[in-house]
Amino acid sequence: MPPAPKLPLAQALPYAHRTYFSLACRGCGHRAEMGIRRAVRLAGGQSTEEWLGRLRCTRCGGRGAIITLCADTRGEVQKEREGPLPVTLEE
Repeated sequence: MPPAPKLPLAQALPYAHRTYFSLACRGCGHRAEMGIRRAVRLAGGQSTEEWLGRLRCTRCGGRGAIITLCADTRGEVQKEREGPLPVTLEE
């Protein structure tokens, strides 16, 4: 099976208003959420794989992370009442 293509992180920008990244440390399992706009700004044009290899865990200092794209699954009424998720607004 051929290796997966290296995707630019910026390809997720059109979905930044309703999705975000969940990051997990491969070493200690520490988890953090990050908005897509913030991730793209910090990655500086790198592919997702390159960026993940550079990340350092704030808890154990380990490098590398597992990334999951998460969606705002609240209903439309709840979204209107509460507004966007704070993590999706991160710049």
